[in-house]
Amino acid sequence: MSYLSDTIDAHKSVFTQAHDLMQRVMNAVPAARVPVPQRACAPDRIAFNTALQENSLPCPRVAALFNCAGRALDGVRSLHGAADARRYLGDTTVYPLQFVPVCGDGGAQTFSAISYERSSDAAVLGNGTLIALADLVHLLELPCARGYLLRELAAPHLHGGLRVTVAMSVHGPHILRAAWTRAGKDADIPVPLWKAASRLVLAGAALFPTLKTQHWDIALCARGPLALGMSAAEPPPA
Repeated sequence: MSYLSDTIDAHKSVFTQAHDLMQRVMNAVPAARVPVPQRACAPDRIAFNTALQENSLPCPRVAALFNCAGRALDGVRSLHGAADARRYLGDTTVYPLQFVPVCGDGGAQTFSAISYERSSDAAVLGNGTLIALADLVHLLELPCARGYLLRELAAPHLHGGLRVTVAMSVHGPHILRAAWTRAGKDADIPVPLWKAASRLVLAGAALFPTLKTQHWDIALCARGPLALGMSAAEPPPA
């Protein structure tokens, strides 16, 4: 997961502010990723959540959608424009939140905010940095994100979550490998957690049979594993 590192200089233009913030998101805490040699047509985050919900597979609760015109999730509030987002994010009861771009390949990054300080009209990011609410909304308006999901921030396992790679065959999905997502962690995955996580991944992968190689990000929480997202790749050319 990536976090913003500091607030925006007030004299800069809105576009430059958002661009600078995004660079800080990308460079603050790089997340370990399995190399993807070639992108395939993985579902965006709204389609992914819809598929899991319709099949009763566990994933983090989405509290709101921002800038997702014409898109919806059952029972999820839609925020239309900056003013609507500021009103929503000014409610201390909606935190902690994770902000997830609808499009995972547009350059926008996932980040989190754990609380809102009314006295300074600022959100507290996951690394403890304050960001003015107006600047946070400017970041959400970045066009490369194609909208944002505002979802619950899942409490991580001691060793972080899991990245599980699945291959599809004529017999269905099978797991190729799994690893902790937190850097430097190579501990064994406890059997009870692995059984539940593997059941979730295999059931989810079967919903996307045309994606031959899938990389699943799984959060391990007190209530069990949650599917955070999935990316896909084609095999490298021979």
